[in-house]
Amino acid sequence: MKQTLILSTALSAILAQGAFAADLPTKKGPPPAPAVAAPFSWTGFYLGGNLGYVFDPDRVYDLSGQYGHLFNGGSDTLNPSGIVGGLQAGYNYQIQNFVLGVEGDLDWTGATQSRSGVLGGGETLGQPVHSTSLPFFADLRARLGYAFDRLLPYVTGGVVVADINNHLSDTGPEYEVDTPFSLGRSSAVGWVIGAGLEYAIDAHWSVKAEYLFMQFPDVTRNYESYAFKFTDSAQLARLGVNYRF
Repeated sequence: MKQTLILSTALSAILAQGAFAADLPTKKGPPPAPAVAAPFSWTGFYLGGNLGYVFDPDRVYDLSGQYGHLFNGGSDTLNPSGIVGGLQAGYNYQIQNFVLGVEGDLDWTGATQSRSGVLGGGETLGQPVHSTSLPFFADLRARLGYAFDRLLPYVTGGVVVADINNHLSDTGPEYEVDTPFSLGRSSAVGWVIGAGLEYAIDAHWSVKAEYLFMQFPDVTRNYESYAFKFTDSAQLARLGVNYRF
């Protein structure tokens, strides 16, 4: 009986001490709030590549109305098209959701076409030749976008320099020309506008789809009593990938 009383007293003391400790204020604070991911930022430099398709309509007009070798009542239009690919680099700066940037690219194309020796009435001569090609171009553009986190729609515009060739030649001396001639342009500086959509896969890599329209100033060339006007433009659609530093 004495031992049972001692054990009961000791057990009661232990339980009372535990209850007292449970009532004491704890130094442990509330659980930490879950970590919130930082918002995605487009700010920074980037470098990338692109691949797409270009359409390059070019036309020559007979302003004098005296040259009878053009194919459609005093004018002829060529529509060369082909693959386009190249490199781009730029910088973005994000202010809240607005993204301001500048981008430059250098691209090579396979757009080329020529037509020769056919009058409007179908007569084959084998002498007049109208040809055009767009071997490469370079542009520098501003970009303005509105970011939806990792998705960035944008508009763009700037200046473009192109190795654009639109020529009319005739070997003469028959059929209204006395000596051979070759007239046209071999380069041009114009303007470019467009729009695109870019998506960031992760902190460094992004992909984009883009459309650009390029317009070049008209050029007038003269030979003897003839006067010709050359008009040039180009459209392209392309996909690209960028690596942001």
